[in-house]
Amino acid sequence: MKKKPLYQKIYQQIKEDIQNGKYKPGEQIPTEKELMEIFEVSRLTAKNAMNLIAEEGWINRVSGKGSFVSELAADQTIRDDTGNSKLIGLILAGFSDSYGTELLRTIVNELNQRGYHTILKISNESQELETEYLNELVSLGVRGILILPVQAEFHNPALLKITLSNFPIVLMDRKLAGLSVPYVGSNNKDVSSQITSRLLSSGHSKICVVSHKDLNNSSINDRIDGIKEAYMDNQVLLDANFWLLDLETSYWNLTDTEILEKDFQKIYRKLAEKEGITCFFALDYLSAQILWHALNKLGKKIPEDYSLLGFDGPFQDFLSPSFSRVIQNEKEIGTNATDLLIQLIDSKQFDAKEVIVDTRFLDNQSIRSINREMILPSMQNSIE
Repeated sequence: MKKKPLYQKIYQQIKEDIQNGKYKPGEQIPTEKELMEIFEVSRLTAKNAMNLIAEEGWINRVSGKGSFVSELAADQTIRDDTGNSKLIGLILAGFSDSYGTELLRTIVNELNQRGYHTILKISNESQELETEYLNELVSLGVRGILILPVQAEFHNPALLKITLSNFPIVLMDRKLAGLSVPYVGSNNKDVSSQITSRLLSSGHSKICVVSHKDLNNSSINDRIDGIKEAYMDNQVLLDANFWLLDLETSYWNLTDTEILEKDFQKIYRKLAEKEGITCFFALDYLSAQILWHALNKLGKKIPEDYSLLGFDGPFQDFLSPSFSRVIQNEKEIGTNATDLLIQLIDSKQFDAKEVIVDTRFLDNQSIRSINREMILPSMQNSIE
């Protein structure tokens, strides 16, 4: 086998040093004389290596001063040896401590370990921004996209176009109804059905299901379907008039005390109109927090007066109201989504694989059994 010329070995070493960050844009690399000493080669060999590095745009040569890593090298470092981009696009509709922070951290770490760089975009539940970011990421030449899509009445045409073009893309947490697209999310329907069945068997037939008026996505819909399924399976009549799905306080208007007070009044009216409510089941973390504060203002105790449970929220919530919750495994979702995307990129097989991740029940003793049965241990075992 023919040996690689010495100047190519030097070129490869300097290139790797730049890629690995040993020499950053604007920093000086060794001179020809220093390369001669480091690699024990002739001046001609060192000069040929430097010429090749400069020709490829890795360095700028300044007469009388030396050679410096170019700004273009930053772009060169995000491509592999075949010239393919090492960029992955990540679009999140939003994130907070209640859900999304651990998901983001996991994805960035997983991609970094695989040698990819993440371009993060936050669409803030705006379909217009989501469209802009999708087009931007594709134009930048990303190898694939991970997306937690915005909730909207209709699918985003830009997202539909990408999913139908066999471009590597994986949806997280929220599906596109009616379309087969690679997806990773939680077992929302199953866990809601299991918990509701336990509540019904313990005597909680008049459950007030609570959520925000603008929450309209597959995860919330799956939770609602699971609750309805449990009523049907247990042959208990479901009265949706007990439900309250139009709270207005959101993470975007948390400082608006008037809207918050308006939500409190909605809860109080529901309690007055529908006697016999024993349990509140919030479909999202913020709604559960609002319920807790509303009941606390009334002087009601949890679980003595009302049982309360919800979804999501930080695993340790020392500074927040404590209530039982279903916790999604964000780390597992992020890892599976990354794995699935890399498989799509490497295999170029675009089968619409779906990965469902189990949730965990966090028992904070906020549910009492009307039938005087200890239901929480069995509930916990059934959904972990």
